[in-house]
Amino acid sequence: MPNPSASLRPWFAVALVNLAVAAIIGCVLRSIYVVEIPYVRFKPLLHAHSHVAMLGWVFIALLVFLLEDADDGRSRRRHRLLFFLVQIAVLGMLISFPIQSYGPVSISFTTLHLLLSYVLAVLAWRGTRSWLAAGSRKLVRIAVWMMVISTIGVWSMAPLLANGLFGTEWYYWSIQFFLHFQFNGWFWFAALALWSRWAETHGIAEALDPLTIRLWLISAVLTFALAIAWSERHWSIIAINSLGVLIQLWAGWRTAVSIRRAQVGLHSKAQLWAWRCVTYALIGMGLKVLMQTMVAVPQVAVMAFTIRNYVIGFIHLNMLGAISMMLFAMALLRGWFVPTDRLVRIGLSLFTGGMLLSEAALFLQGTLFWAGWGMMPGYYWIQLLTSVPMPLGVIALLVHFVRRRAVPVLPAPSWVGSAAVC
Repeated sequence: MPNPSASLRPWFAVALVNLAVAAIIGCVLRSIYVVEIPYVRFKPLLHAHSHVAMLGWVFIALLVFLLEDADDGRSRRRHRLLFFLVQIAVLGMLISFPIQSYGPVSISFTTLHLLLSYVLAVLAWRGTRSWLAAGSRKLVRIAVWMMVISTIGVWSMAPLLANGLFGTEWYYWSIQFFLHFQFNGWFWFAALALWSRWAETHGIAEALDPLTIRLWLISAVLTFALAIAWSERHWSIIAINSLGVLIQLWAGWRTAVSIRRAQVGLHSKAQLWAWRCVTYALIGMGLKVLMQTMVAVPQVAVMAFTIRNYVIGFIHLNMLGAISMMLFAMALLRGWFVPTDRLVRIGLSLFTGGMLLSEAALFLQGTLFWAGWGMMPGYYWIQLLTSVPMPLGVIALLVHFVRRRAVPVLPAPSWVGSAAVC
C-alpha cells in the first residue's frame, strides 16, 4: 500500500507556514498600537490575518489529516493539485487584502478558495467511508455539512450589497453565520473526528457516543442565536441561545469524560507531549463551553458581544487553544513531530505560553472595561510582548518538521499504512 503520509505530509508544512505568517501579522497588528508603521492599514491587514489563519492553517491542516487515508496512487495527483490551488488562493488573499481590503482581487481569491473547498469536502466525505459509522465517520459527515452550510453566509453577501444593505444587521448576520458554523461546526466537528478516529483505531470502540454527537450538533445550531442577539434582544432569542449553551455544557462534559476515559486506556499509545496537547485542547474546549454557558445570562450576553476584548479572546481561545492544539496533537500522534526533539518542546512551549499569556491579558482588560476601571498600564505593550512567542514557537516547529524525515516514534496505526518515511 502506498504511504499516504509521504504524499500529504508536506502540505502540513505549508499549513504551518501559513500559521507562522498569520502569527507574525498578528504581532504587526498589535505593534501598530505602540509604534508608528507607515503605509500599514489596520483593518485590511486584519482581514489578511484572519483569512490566512482560518483558510490557510486550520482548513489545510484539517483536510490533510482527513484525506490521508484516501491518498492512494490514483488520487495522489488530484490531492496535490487541489492543495496547490488552495494555497494559491491563500497567497492571493495574503497579498490582496492588505492592499485593497475587500475588492475585486481579494474577493476573487476568496471565491476560488470557497469553490475548491466544496471539491475537497466531497473528497473528505468519500475518503472517510471506512471510518466507524456511528463515530468518526458521522463526525466527518456533520463537519462537511457544517462547512457547506456556513458558506451560505458568504454567498448571501453579494445580494445584500447589491440591495444597499451594507452595514445593516442582515449584513453582519451573514458574516456571523459563516464564522459561527466554521468555528463551532466545521472546525470543531472535524477536530473531534480526528481524535475519535485515532482512538477507534487503538481499541476504543466508541470514543464519542451518538448522544454526545447529537448534543454538539443541536447546540451548534441553537447558539447561533447569540450572533443575532446583539441587534435583536428579544427574550425568545436569548432563550434559544440559553438552551443551546446549556446543551453545549452537557455535550462538553460528556466529551471531557470520554476523552479522559480514553486517555486512561490509551496512555501507553502516545508520548507525553501528545497527551499534553490533547489536554490543552480539552481545556480550551472546556473554557469555551463555560464562557458560552455564562452567556446564557442576558446581562453577560450583552457584555460578551459589546466588549471587543472578550470577542477577540474567545475567537483566539477557540482557534488557538482548542483547534490548533488538537492539530498539533494529531501531528505528534502520527510521528510528524518527534516529542523528544528539543525544537518540538521549545516550539510547543513558546506557542502555548504565548497563547495563555495573551488570552489572560485580553480577558483581564475586558473585565477592567466591564468594571469601569479603564486601561491597565502598558496594556498594548503587554499584548505585543505576549504575542511574539507564538510565531517563534511555530517557526521552531516548522524547522523541526522540515529537517526531520518524519520517522515515527510510535507504532504507526494500521489505517495509515506502512511506517511514514518521507
